[in-house]
Amino acid sequence: MFLKRAQILLAETWAAFHPLASQTDSKHPIFPNGIGELTMFADYRVPQILYTLGIIDYAPAILSQLKAGQLLPYGSESEIAIRAASILAVERVKEAIVDIRGPDANSDEVTSVLIDFFLWDLAKDVEAGDVVLGESRKIPPVHRTRSIWY
Repeated sequence: MFLKRAQILLAETWAAFHPLASQTDSKHPIFPNGIGELTMFADYRVPQILYTLGIIDYAPAILSQLKAGQLLPYGSESEIAIRAASILAVERVKEAIVDIRGPDANSDEVTSVLIDFFLWDLAKDVEAGDVVLGESRKIPPVHRTRSIWY
């Protein structure tokens, strides 16, 4: 089970009370150890942009389902594969950013939550035509799954 709503609650609370840049020496009032342990939110928008950027791939059958607007049943192999691949991909992106930044990388500056926030907004902008990614794939439809958990 992916606890997307619980993670979003924590992440939004963290963001709402995040110390200002001028207060970087102070700890977060609610999350003094940060949110580095949270993964990205297993949602529908981030896989869409990860695919477009070529970071994850969809099996041809899944891509056909998405393009046809078919619901992916909750708990189905396709739905779990998309969500799990997205979590792993964002973790790898985070690791790559930390490697590039080196030992001085601040754990509050490079988190899966912040990467998720960025990718979610990017997907919306690309889908709306406000951002063009150049030589990327065409953005696919989001996957649709009915559930009380998402």
